[in-house]
Amino acid sequence: MRSSDRKIILGKLGKPHGLKGFLYIRYYGDDPESLLNFSQVFSEDALLGKVDKIAELTDRTTIHISGINTRDSAELLRDKEIYIQESQLPQLDNDEVYLYQLENLVVKNKQDEILGLVDYVMPTGANDVLVVKPSTDSVDNKERLIPYLKPQIIESIRLDEGQIIVIWPSDY
Repeated sequence: MRSSDRKIILGKLGKPHGLKGFLYIRYYGDDPESLLNFSQVFSEDALLGKVDKIAELTDRTTIHISGINTRDSAELLRDKEIYIQESQLPQLDNDEVYLYQLENLVVKNKQDEILGLVDYVMPTGANDVLVVKPSTDSVDNKERLIPYLKPQIIESIRLDEGQIIVIWPSDY
């Protein structure tokens, strides 16, 4: 099991917006409002504070972090990625996973062939796609793009065993 102090990346801060410490953010999730639920956000090397305000502009999102109240202090955070600790994530139901948890899992098909390791999950709009890279144990050296469709293609995810079972032939 992974430690609960693992950092989970949420997005990347951009340039300051206005004079009161707001920053543009490229949020990697679906709903920037969820940033308000976390008690602390971090940069790579420091605790930043709590996101206490979010402003949705026409084409972008800005956030305010408590204690960052000037344009100059916001400028120091420009281009930094922000994180939370894994322990801050809401608990999921037994059959649910966070997509980041799929990274580095072994992908096996129903024929018990190892197709590779999940490199990352690519959002495509219609459905997410597992990008599966070959490993030393995989059946071949092919990179695969496997749709993240449960239960049609993703039969089961076994975090405790470090694997995903897919309905996907090795010659596909």
